[in-house]
Amino acid sequence: MTAPADVTAPSGTPATSRPAVPAELRGRTEIPERVVTRIAACAAREVERVREVRERGPLTFGKHTHATVDGGLALLELEVSVDYPAPLLETAEEIRRHVGERVHTLTGLSVGQIDLDVTGVVPSPEEQGPPPQTPPEEG
Repeated sequence: MTAPADVTAPSGTPATSRPAVPAELRGRTEIPERVVTRIAACAAREVERVREVRERGPLTFGKHTHATVDGGLALLELEVSVDYPAPLLETAEEIRRHVGERVHTLTGLSVGQIDLDVTGVVPSPEEQGPPPQTPPEEG
């Protein structure tokens, strides 16, 4: 077996190879609930039939989108509007699946529960038809 070639650090001095430190000894990573909330809202918007996801803002009241993080577990609450006519149960399951996968992939948290409130249905652009024509102004 041959010895590894010397690796030079950016400063020009030879770099020494150190054994990897086990993950449990490297420290702790904390992901704030507001970050998990934002990830969940963005993930919900990625679902094809979702029209709007209500997020908390400085002047908003009510439930809206919220994440609760307890250790390595995230519990999510989402408030969404979807296209009409969309099969609501099928769309809700798709939202739950996609949001759960994205939150887990991006944060490493397990998603235990996703409560979903469908607060509105909005006619999809195909259902609305062409925009109304305004008559030319007479002048």
